[in-house]
Amino acid sequence: MTGPEFDPLVHRAMEELRRLPSFDPAAVQRVVRAAATARVTPADEPVARALRARRRWTVTIGLAAAAAIVGFVVGGAFIGGRPAPTTTSVALAPQPAPMREAATSAADVTLVPQQFVLENRAARRVSVVGDFNTWNPASAPMTRSSDGSLWSAIVPLTPGRHVYGFMVDDSVFVLDPRVSKVRDPDLGKESSVLIVGRP
Repeated sequence: MTGPEFDPLVHRAMEELRRLPSFDPAAVQRVVRAAATARVTPADEPVARALRARRRWTVTIGLAAAAAIVGFVVGGAFIGGRPAPTTTSVALAPQPAPMREAATSAADVTLVPQQFVLENRAARRVSVVGDFNTWNPASAPMTRSSDGSLWSAIVPLTPGRHVYGFMVDDSVFVLDPRVSKVRDPDLGKESSVLIVGRP
């Protein structure tokens, strides 16, 4: 006969499962309580929050796997023709991480300083213009380097996508040659694109 009950591999697996040690339901409850208290601890730092979330999922997955194995072996599975002793089962449901608003007002947004640089030896005045300063040349004038070839300015920006360019001598709009360009769908003009806050 070649049924599963005569398969030597199945027979060997059944013998190994019979040798599993018994478990203590109180110990399982202690582990579940410890995992629940670790999950409730608040954290404000992003790195600590990420580490806690990873640890929480590791504990939850480990407990779920252990519960599945114990449930399969002990909770109603038949070993060697006799029913296994019944035990109380522990149901584990993963809890979602609490959500936190990115910012409740414009004052809560952390500005990120961005340096803009343009090489133009012939220019007399250069300023940075973009969606972050309503394209106003007076709000972000650039400073000329000592050798006269580079213009630079540091502008604090909100995280996100910004389009910009340079206004040279109050009349010529110049794109940043170092970054990607995008065409404005409404006006059809190209602008330089900057993503602030991206690693």
